[in-house]
Amino acid sequence: MTRSLTFLLVLLVSPAQALEPLRIAVAANFRGVLEQINERYLAQSGQHIQLSSASTGVLANQIMHGAPFDLFFAADTDTPNKLQAANKGLSSSCYAMGQMSLVGGDLAALQKPELSVAIANPKTAPYGRAAIDILSLPEFSAIDRDQLVRGTNVLQAFQFWRAGAVDLALVARSLAPEGYPIATSWHRPLQQNLLVLQRSTAVIAYLEWLGSGTVRQMIIDAGYLPCS
Repeated sequence: MTRSLTFLLVLLVSPAQALEPLRIAVAANFRGVLEQINERYLAQSGQHIQLSSASTGVLANQIMHGAPFDLFFAADTDTPNKLQAANKGLSSSCYAMGQMSLVGGDLAALQKPELSVAIANPKTAPYGRAAIDILSLPEFSAIDRDQLVRGTNVLQAFQFWRAGAVDLALVARSLAPEGYPIATSWHRPLQQNLLVLQRSTAVIAYLEWLGSGTVRQMIIDAGYLPCS
């Protein structure tokens, strides 16, 4: 991750008021991890951070319409690239590789059409598209995609299962480390990119913290793979 973020640190720095809160948009799968990272950063730096969390697609739409974020932790690479192409971002790089888990049962349960399954909305959530990849495999052809319960984001899909509204859910491993692990070869790569939206001394300092060994280990411990 250090190599991935190094080039971001050469951005020109514009004046910014000291300790003005950083405004960060974060995909739902990564919110819990980022909250822990930010708690440690606040303790050592005094820098406050305002988080806004939703699906990657919803957050991207907000950014396109002028939402004043400093950084965007997306759950894919395509969305930051499109924002950057539209002059809505400065630079992007990988911060984590996501993984999938099945909660509520094992792969045999996922082959039973009578069981209800929740996924994130594939139209706006990369983890939803990865779930569709998995369900498109021949082993799971018995599942009726029209009957899938779609959460607005992967966190909501997990909450549907936790509340007992569905039997199974395909979610981010960071949300369900105790779930049945899904092979990464069964779905498209879940490379998650960070998009820098604003230049400031606070952003540069925060990026340096993200590149530290402490943060890299926190991300791995949360169920992500390191960037290749």
